Amino acid sequence: MFILKKLLFKFMELGLGLRTCFTLETKNPLFVNFKLSPEEVAAVQKELPPDWELQKVRFTESETEPHYWISYNSYEIMYPRKELQHIRRIRLEINTFVKNPKGQCGIFVFSGSPFVSSERLATPLDAICEFAERLVVFIYGCGKLIPLSYQLTSKELAFTFQEGLHHCEWKMDLGGDPLTQVESEVLSEDYWKYNDVSFFNSGKTFDRVFVSDAFRRARFHSLKFQDFQSLTIRGPFFKRSPDSILFHRGAIPYLVDSMNRTQD
Repeated sequence: MFILKKLLFKFMELGLGLRTCFTLETKNPLFVNFKLSPEEVAAVQKELPPDWELQKVRFTESETEPHYWISYNSYEIMYPRKELQHIRRIRLEINTFVKNPKGQCGIFVFSGSPFVSSERLATPLDAICEFAERLVVFIYGCGKLIPLSYQLTSKELAFTFQEGLHHCEWKMDLGGDPLTQVESEVLSEDYWKYNDVSFFNSGKTFDRVFVSDAFRRARFHSLKFQDFQSLTIRGPFFKRSPDSILFHRGAIPYLVDSMNRTQD
C-alpha cells in the first residue's frame, strides 16, 4: 500500500510539472516560535512516538543557548506551472525538533498539521488544485484543509487560523518599511542540521530536504517582543504569546525528495 501511495504521489508531482525530486518555492516564510517550559516539554514528549526524543536547538545564530521549541511555520505555496501561478494557497506546519530511535535527527511535523488554506473555488483550475491538495492529505495520511490566511505586505503582517484546539487571529501594523525597524537574523547550524529531514504521519514517513547556499544565507527579520505581546496562540500545549517571530521577504527554493518510509 505504501509503494502504491508513493507512486500515485510521484505521478501527481509530474502532473504539476515537477520532477520526482522537485524544486519547491515558498514565498514569505514566517516562523512563530515558542520556547517550551518544562511542563510543556513533558506534554509535547507524550505526543511523540515511543522512544522518540525532543531535542534542544538554537533557532538562530544569535542565540547563545539551545532550547526546546515548537514553531508555527507559515508560507505561501508557489505552484510551478505558469497557468497555476495565480492560485494562492497558504501552508502551516506545526514543528518541533526530534531524534528518532535510530538516532536520525529531523523536524517533526505534528499536532494535526500540515494545514493548507481552503480557498474560494472561482475557476476550474482552483477546483483541480483543491482536489489535488485533498488527495495529498489522503496519501500522506495527515494534515487538513482549514480556514487559514497569511498576509505580509510593506505595512502589515496578519495571519489567522482555526482548527480544533488551534486558534489564532492577529494583525500587526509594521509602520512603513519594516526592514529598517527589525533586527536581521540567519537560521542556526542547529536548524539546518534538523531541516534535512521532515517527519510526517506520526513519524512513519519523511521528506528529505536539500537547501542551497542562498537559503542558508537568507536573512530573517526578527520582531521585538513588545510588538507582538498582544498575540495569543491557542493550541493543545499552551495559550500564550510566542517568544519570537521571524519572517523573510521573497521566495526561498529548496529540493524535496518526498514521501519515504521511516522504518524498513
